[in-house]
Amino acid sequence: MSLKRLGKRIIKGTLLKSGALNLAARVAPLSAVILMYHSIVEDPEVTRHSIGISQSRASFEAHMQILTRQFNPVTIEQIAQFAREGRPLPARSVAVTFDDGFADNYEVALPILSRYGVPAVVYIMVNAVATGTLPWYCRLRFALETTRKTEWRHPEEGGIYKIATTGERQAVLNMVWEMCARRTGAAQDELVRQVETSLEVEPLNARSGLMLNWDKVRALRKAGHVIGGHTLSHPNLAHVSAEEARAEIAGCKKELEEHIGESVDHFSYPHPALNPQWNSGTLEVTREAGFQSAVLTSCGPVRAGDDPLLLKRIYAANEPDQWTWNLECTFLGRAV
Repeated sequence: MSLKRLGKRIIKGTLLKSGALNLAARVAPLSAVILMYHSIVEDPEVTRHSIGISQSRASFEAHMQILTRQFNPVTIEQIAQFAREGRPLPARSVAVTFDDGFADNYEVALPILSRYGVPAVVYIMVNAVATGTLPWYCRLRFALETTRKTEWRHPEEGGIYKIATTGERQAVLNMVWEMCARRTGAAQDELVRQVETSLEVEPLNARSGLMLNWDKVRALRKAGHVIGGHTLSHPNLAHVSAEEARAEIAGCKKELEEHIGESVDHFSYPHPALNPQWNSGTLEVTREAGFQSAVLTSCGPVRAGDDPLLLKRIYAANEPDQWTWNLECTFLGRAV
């Protein structure tokens, strides 16, 4: 570790221990913070090539310990009401969210959430849960990171790209992510299949058990957690047609309601690649569909008067001190 980084770490630790950030947040405008998680596993190295966005069970448990000791866990409904109506919240309110619907949300995260009494919302990518197949962005990562080929031919334009180094593979991965983010459903599946075939990689088994199934989704709801929508096939909704966006938003709500037997009122915008992740058209569709809240990946706090269909979140850092630092800074209005 460089002296500069060590110095910053010492300063952060000193400020956190002193309580100065806590005191400063108490005089700042009242706000809430929404945390974003995806996957919680025992050892993220095991899922590095498949899921690729996992955090460790130990880190997540440390986060929940700090959350219940130093902050106030609340539901997504409470935060939506605070944004929409200014309904009072406890000071330092924090909501926990999970995107996509990985099986470890039930198997690993749920016992920890139950132990500490923390409510959460799990946003479901419907097609992945229905089929057991990992999201397309995971499948593409797996294909690029495990192929033995050192060159790749673009399946549509025919160009040849080198993939011998980590940097070259990441560049191609970013390219195909952007291509898939502009597609939905069958068109997405076909592109992923073409990439897997061209890279001579055996596709990830749909029976791997890495995604939730409907029984586990219902069990999460029975345990008191909220089930939300995360589209059918995880495109970037601002980069598909209006008809496709409507089908993805309204379609996921309808499918989820049929499987859990109650209204699904909360939504999470996918952000697999490309910017922005929403536009005025998608905002109107979420409103027409009847969603009461929708969360983004844009970083920042939630304040009274914010549009409940455009709620900001922050990424959950792995290291507990950094996680706490990010929360404290967000309450002060500083994006992290």
